[in-house]
Amino acid sequence: MSSNKLTPLTIWLTGLSASGKTTLAKRLKSDLEKAGIYNVELLDGEELRERIRDNNFSTEDRNSVGLAKAKLALEFNKKGVAVIVTGIAHHRETREKIRKILGGYVEVFLRCPVEVCAKRDYKGNYRKAFDGNLQNFVGVTEPYQESNNTELTIETASKTINECAKILFDYVTREFINEVNSW
Repeated sequence: MSSNKLTPLTIWLTGLSASGKTTLAKRLKSDLEKAGIYNVELLDGEELRERIRDNNFSTEDRNSVGLAKAKLALEFNKKGVAVIVTGIAHHRETREKIRKILGGYVEVFLRCPVEVCAKRDYKGNYRKAFDGNLQNFVGVTEPYQESNNTELTIETASKTINECAKILFDYVTREFINEVNSW
């Protein structure tokens, strides 16, 4: 009998708020589990923010949060677990520091124009940023710096969630799954 395992690596979904990071990360984890791949941890959302606070990092500083996520991901990778991370460290330099901490990671950039992301924004943060009531909002008051090392770019504005999920799943399974014999 054989089973699939995902290589213990980190897949980092980057892009503007409301570009689809959380949706696609959760979908990728679910799709991998449906394919029998369970050695995957998702670092996203409130639970992750609590872990970061527990490690004495401020959740307001995106660069510190990105570095804290990298350290958590490295802990999992050392245990043989693949990690899907979401969130933005919007400075290219911070993502390069993260690459050094992890020894590399797979960056999946979700390209989505600000106008499209703003329409998807159910929290209303884009509106607040456009109105000047929310500072340090990436894409409006601060620029997102695209990486020079992105392994995969998905145009989330022009594709359906299912199309984006298929592109991501196909890439991950083609590039990073090893067939393992279990007796």
